[in-house]
Amino acid sequence: MVSRSLLLVLLVLACHQFFTSAESENDVKKCCFSYQKSPIPVKLITAYEETDFRCTNPGVIFTLKNGKKACADPEDGWVKNHKNTIDQREFKNLS
Repeated sequence: MVSRSLLLVLLVLACHQFFTSAESENDVKKCCFSYQKSPIPVKLITAYEETDFRCTNPGVIFTLKNGKKACADPEDGWVKNHKNTIDQREFKNLS
């Protein structure tokens, strides 16, 4: 009888841990599952963020002036250039 009670307690604790972990997964940023194939004009981009390291594919999420978001491959040259341009734009705004 004691072993059944212990098993029940362990099961309840395991379930509690599972649901607590699931709640913290909401902290993960959006992930990219496909990439924008053609370059987006940098003048249409207002901001960018990199996907969380827990995502299966690395990615850069560009936020466009119209509010839409587009995923891009962080290894593409145009993505690197756009990130630098946006960083410089933001740096100038801070000055």
